[in-house]
Amino acid sequence: MDRSYKTGGKGKIIAWILVAVLLVAAVGAIFVVFNKKDKEKEQVAVASTFQEGMVMNSMPTLRMGTNSGVRFTVRITPEVYNDVMNDEKKDFGMVLAPISYFMKVDLGEVSGDVDWMKEFEKESLAVLHLDEIYPYAVTEADGTLIEYKLNGVIASVKYSNTNLQFLGVGYIRTTDGEDVSYKYASFPEDVSYKQCAYSYAYLAGQRLNALVVSNEYVADSDLALLNSIINNSVDVANSLAEPTDDGSTYAVTLSELSKTLEINEEFTLEVDIAEGVKTPIWWQSSDPTVATVKNGVITAISEGETEISAFVAGEEYKCLITVGEVEENTEAVAE
Repeated sequence: MDRSYKTGGKGKIIAWILVAVLLVAAVGAIFVVFNKKDKEKEQVAVASTFQEGMVMNSMPTLRMGTNSGVRFTVRITPEVYNDVMNDEKKDFGMVLAPISYFMKVDLGEVSGDVDWMKEFEKESLAVLHLDEIYPYAVTEADGTLIEYKLNGVIASVKYSNTNLQFLGVGYIRTTDGEDVSYKYASFPEDVSYKQCAYSYAYLAGQRLNALVVSNEYVADSDLALLNSIINNSVDVANSLAEPTDDGSTYAVTLSELSKTLEINEEFTLEVDIAEGVKTPIWWQSSDPTVATVKNGVITAISEGETEISAFVAGEEYKCLITVGEVEENTEAVAE
């Protein structure tokens, strides 16, 4: 029997299969290459919102005085400073707004990858926009230049906004005719922009804690301002429409007022603030040789007694800790 036809048919089928496989592989390779290029373009576009050499401080400070407020600071390298100051198309600025505004226009990218000003305009969000502001030089004692800093302040915070968390982001604006573009400061490594937002009340509470724990000096007028901010914050948290000016303080409860621990034992002392406002808590042990404390976690070190203090907005709340050795059972056991 002549098998040449059947053999040839199989050969053709195999050949076509190979051709098909190669075509699929080629198309796949082309897709991967172009997809990769598209992603590279996308990454470049996203990264273009960053400005090398500009980094925000992770935490704002409280500006004191009659025109007090929340002050945000961006650190700038001399190279970036000179580049902007020598280019008439460029200027420094900062955008400040409630953290909810930033979260509203967040595109789900890595923090800092959003063109904030462009997105705010899309959403018709009114923000505090400081442009044409100038950095100041930071130097060593001998005058050697270290870097430049730029400040932006949300001042005269209204009574109803004392607990509202704000965020500021520095930028470089480039104006070329009608075209305006922005490059923004990044945030410290491993820190999200959401973690850099703080309220007026939080910063006031932090300052009051510092006064008590570190014995920092502050003028009577500034102390009155700090207490007024705390009072307003508590009133707002309790849904009062107007401030009471009665020296209100947070209602704080410790999970324990006294506790006995064994050496090397750990215990977490919890602090409940009835108003539910985000406010800093500073911890201190009256005798760290007996027990230490960090973020509420108490570690027993040696026998004795110590007071663990939690400071909330300058007020001190104490828990007595007693540390003793573990008693060994030395009684004879009858057989």
